Amino acid sequence: MRTGNILGLCIAVLLLLCTPTKADFENDVLKLHNEYREKHGCPSLTLDSGLSAECKTYAEEIAGKDSMIHSTGPYGENLCYTTSDPTTCVKMWYDEIKDYDFDKPKYSPATGHFTQVIWKASKELGVGQAKSATGKNYVVARYKPAGNVEGMFKENVPRSNSPEHILKTSKYISLYSWLFPVLVLQHFKLE
Repeated sequence: MRTGNILGLCIAVLLLLCTPTKADFENDVLKLHNEYREKHGCPSLTLDSGLSAECKTYAEEIAGKDSMIHSTGPYGENLCYTTSDPTTCVKMWYDEIKDYDFDKPKYSPATGHFTQVIWKASKELGVGQAKSATGKNYVVARYKPAGNVEGMFKENVPRSNSPEHILKTSKYISLYSWLFPVLVLQHFKLE
């Protein structure tokens, strides 16, 4: 009987030690945001604990409804649900970069999460999560000041300075990489 109690206590302690804390989650999400922002030359965000508390409350509300509905507050807001690690939401938001047209900078529902993540004028981040009865992790991120302001995209959504992004977004690199040598050979063709 005594061995069973000790084993149970050990398991409980291990679970507590292995369970990420609220602070771990918030710091992980902040770190991911800032890594993506750095690629675009945007300043780092700082964590706003009051805003995070509001995000947690709102995450609990939408998790309770098991429905993603944007709030009507004054902040920029990204929502996500996942059945895996909730920090993957930041990657999903950023991955919208593949659909963003830097040559025609403007808001689009298909890229609004991405543009908010790197919005240069945003300075503070709040983040919260809650689990629904169906097992979904709902994540709410809010940004101060809000991004996605009409007419301000060019100065707030800069191109990435990372090599992998330059290659992914350069539409003509692969075309010119083989076409240029062909044109040069055609120009100097000996008859």
